[in-house]
Amino acid sequence: MRKKRESYCSMSKEQFLDPSTGSYKRLDDTAWYIKDRDGKPCYFLNMHTKYQQMPDACFKATAERSPDIDVNIINKDIAKFMEDQNEKKHSR
Repeated sequence: MRKKRESYCSMSKEQFLDPSTGSYKRLDDTAWYIKDRDGKPCYFLNMHTKYQQMPDACFKATAERSPDIDVNIINKDIAKFMEDQNEKKHSR
């Protein structure tokens, strides 16, 4: 039996930055963003012409191995984003 292939979202800059497609936050001063898609946090990479969703494992491996990324700041950014999203859900 074949493993189910997971597909990832690709968005134009206009789509990605449109609040109606979900809240987002740039992580530290990197090309990585976190975006709320259908109630689930997803990681996107700004590829200049589009924003490409990446697997969580890809984001985590890149963050941990890159000397240019401060993992502590990224983790604080993610925690703050998740906290803000929970507040939005409970205030509706």
